[in-house]
Amino acid sequence: MDGYSQQLSVKMFLISTGKMVCVLNEKNAKEFGLLVGDRVELSFKKKKCVAVVDITKESVPENHIGLYREVTDVLGVNGKDQINVKATGNIKSVDFIKKKMRGEKLSEAEIKEIVKDISEERLSEIESVAFVSAVFMRGLDLDETIFMTKALIADGKRLSFSKGPIVDKHSVGGCNGRATMIIVPIVAAAGLYMPKTSSRSITSAAGTADSMEILAPVNLDMAKIKAITKKVGAVICWGGTVDLAPADDKIIKIEHPLSLDPEGQVIASVLAKKASVGSRYVAIDLPVGPYVKIKDKETAMRMAKKFVQVGKEVGIEVEAVITDGEDPSGPAFGAALEAKYALEVLEGKHFDSLAQKSCELAGVLFEMVGVTKAGEGYDKAVEILQSGQALDKMKEIIRAQGGKIFSSEQIPISNLCQDIFSTEDGIIQELNTRELTRIARLAGSPANKYAGLMLNKSRGDKVKKGDLLFTIYSEQKQKLESAQEYATENNPFKFKKMILGTVKFPSVKDTTCKV
Repeated sequence: MDGYSQQLSVKMFLISTGKMVCVLNEKNAKEFGLLVGDRVELSFKKKKCVAVVDITKESVPENHIGLYREVTDVLGVNGKDQINVKATGNIKSVDFIKKKMRGEKLSEAEIKEIVKDISEERLSEIESVAFVSAVFMRGLDLDETIFMTKALIADGKRLSFSKGPIVDKHSVGGCNGRATMIIVPIVAAAGLYMPKTSSRSITSAAGTADSMEILAPVNLDMAKIKAITKKVGAVICWGGTVDLAPADDKIIKIEHPLSLDPEGQVIASVLAKKASVGSRYVAIDLPVGPYVKIKDKETAMRMAKKFVQVGKEVGIEVEAVITDGEDPSGPAFGAALEAKYALEVLEGKHFDSLAQKSCELAGVLFEMVGVTKAGEGYDKAVEILQSGQALDKMKEIIRAQGGKIFSSEQIPISNLCQDIFSTEDGIIQELNTRELTRIARLAGSPANKYAGLMLNKSRGDKVKKGDLLFTIYSEQKQKLESAQEYATENNPFKFKKMILGTVKFPSVKDTTCKV
């Protein structure tokens, strides 16, 4: 019965289900004409939400509604309240999802409706999964990607600054190393503003928010992000505490278990969040390599062009940079280890591929906004880094966010560790970043902040049997043993052999040469 409503008394279930679920007595369900899995709109005072219906004979009395924590938190109700319950009837976006499943193109209005319903929890989990799956299988063309980006921006909150320019960077991912923690202070030291909202790890050994949290609190609200950025020029915080694109956050949670990264959705997700923090200039890092998300230059080039085109449609100047993702980005894997190494780069203790890449990306931003002329951005970034200005700015950022770690030496290394040695002689030809990440995660990263690994060798190094390749760190003995066992069975180092093949003199019975 579409639109039929009743006032029902609340019965609270003080447990979480991870979903918006309510429970009706079967008599009330019949009055509504509802079955298990249907939806109702719940309202209390000025607050509303949509919940999926479950039905019971005894757990909830007649004229009552059972609510789990997710629903009671949204509505702000307790066991003494009554709420309005209304059957939602057919939801239009379900038809639009089916349309996408058939491979048909969606209009701007249709995508906007789907995003709105995902954000407001009006779609069931199955319906939301169906949409994500349809996008993964059918893809989003350029128009749909633009529509999705605009819909995600409109759905969330937005930051605005009276000063500028506001800049940002984003890496499509798959690499270790916290380039962001080096780029942000370099850029801010040059007088630009960079309110950097970052993610926690999904599949990597650590996300930027995980590593920054070693140095300072990262759970900042919108007011703090704005105030700190205005004061010191930048923040490095976790994007999960602010509703910059709430529908996108829900979509990412669906994508995560199957590691789905639909190209159009990735582009829309990234640019929506950049627009939401007021960014006008964005550098996109697209690492290419066998063990990162983008495997070939053709894919990277296609994505680069889309990033630029979609950015233009939403008022962002984008420069997409295709980078070398064949090697690890620095030697550290794991939240604390990566934070420690990033600080060491800022302190001038290292200038390696991670430092170079950070300066190159900072240089791109400098050239985009006119801090330097074309071709001079990298040198400017190196100057800021090597002069100590970037380190001073990082300390300002840490202090402003309430942190107390200002030196790499303040970050401890776990005493629970295991060295991994080479079992053969050779020249290191390749390092498998994916396997190194797997080892770090088995050791406990990122849940255990001080778990991970540190490389002792890199590509091109000559190695003898017994040489130290890397060290695994953990906080739990069992996890360390698991990581060590995996590392032994799945060597992430590939050695170059001098003998590429052989030719044997044929025997009397064998008249062919084998190579």
